[in-house]
Amino acid sequence: MRQYMIYLIEEEVAKHYSGNEIKLFQLFQQYEQEEPLHSIIKQQVNYVTIPIPTFPLQKSLEHALKNCEGYKRVAYQHQIEKIDSTAKLSIFEKYLKLSSTGSFEAEAIFFEIIRKQAPYFLAIDSSSNRYGWLQPIKQRKFV
Repeated sequence: MRQYMIYLIEEEVAKHYSGNEIKLFQLFQQYEQEEPLHSIIKQQVNYVTIPIPTFPLQKSLEHALKNCEGYKRVAYQHQIEKIDSTAKLSIFEKYLKLSSTGSFEAEAIFFEIIRKQAPYFLAIDSSSNRYGWLQPIKQRKFV
């Protein structure tokens, strides 16, 4: 089972850490694990993240998936069941949680819809040390 925590990063922070995402990954990893410094790390996480635009995301998910076979929604949870993959997206105020099994097809559908909502979503899979932007950040070139 794969589990991703998806955070919407504040624009200036995202641009500053573009290319050095490992620092953000380490911050979120500490946030999930360390108790002694949890209150300090929570303040840092609150500073670099912004709330998820819940209503627009819900509308986009429903619109994109209403005709998708195997799609179910219960409140703030969306689920897609395909023949060889299953993915469940839970929406919270400051993050999204995506759990999936099987092939990557069902989770890719969710990632595609989410990335169209805002350019600075960062997905983190702590158990396998994987992370990345859902939509790559374009670097300005100064010549």
